[in-house]
Amino acid sequence: MELLRIDDGKKGLFYKNGGWAAIRDIERDDLLSLIKAVADNDGVKLTPCSPEHDIKNPIEKTIYQEIYKVLKDLVDNRAVYEAEINEQFEDLEREYRLA
Repeated sequence: MELLRIDDGKKGLFYKNGGWAAIRDIERDDLLSLIKAVADNDGVKLTPCSPEHDIKNPIEKTIYQEIYKVLKDLVDNRAVYEAEINEQFEDLEREYRLA
């Protein structure tokens, strides 16, 4: 599943409701949706900024790069985060004798 891309017009885009939206228009709920998509999907694709895939507008580029860093970290460390969550959940089950 592709979540971030840079189009031929050198604009950053993010996946929203089955289509693509400009990164400059991203809102809080959109960020939460992207994070949830990373958590729910194994095959996430994120296009990094590079000389071949650059964003012309410096503000949009900064927004894109910051979102990319967060999502890339979630993709790269998904197993670690899941293990930590499961461990905390198991600790709470033992503490409250739910298991």
